[in-house]
Amino acid sequence: MQNATREDRDMQRWYLAYTESRREAVALDHLTRQGYEAYLPMYGDREPMFPRYLFFRPARLTQSIAPVRSTRGVQSVVRFGTLYAQVNPPVVAAIRQQEARCRRASSEGRLQPGQRVRVHDDVPALAGLEGLVHSSASKRVVVLMEILGRQTPVKLQAEKLEAV
Repeated sequence: MQNATREDRDMQRWYLAYTESRREAVALDHLTRQGYEAYLPMYGDREPMFPRYLFFRPARLTQSIAPVRSTRGVQSVVRFGTLYAQVNPPVVAAIRQQEARCRRASSEGRLQPGQRVRVHDDVPALAGLEGLVHSSASKRVVVLMEILGRQTPVKLQAEKLEAV
């Protein structure tokens, strides 16, 4: 990329949008509709890697980032003083690789609904108890356990459980 102009290099850089609470997906959708390239790194299916932040960049040289400030779901564009924060493409590429590794690991080791599990010994109050997986995300699992004679949903970290 020796012949690239300064504008070409700047267009390749990513900016950061600070979103409204739990509105990352809304901001992502609206930025994409406006023609920006936008990226929201995720853990698994539902958890943002960086809650309330997403990356975006103009899709063409003439596209201004000014409209991003009033985009639905976006609270502000991250700045340091008067300068917009910029992230170089290799950093975003590394985050994408980490996201892909997390997805592979979570899909390979994810507990499935209906699967029988046992709680590890390092959870004293529930150690050794068994139950059925009700739902599973990348870090948390809801297990239905029989406690005091009734089915009770219990949220646990996935690494605290083992398949039976």
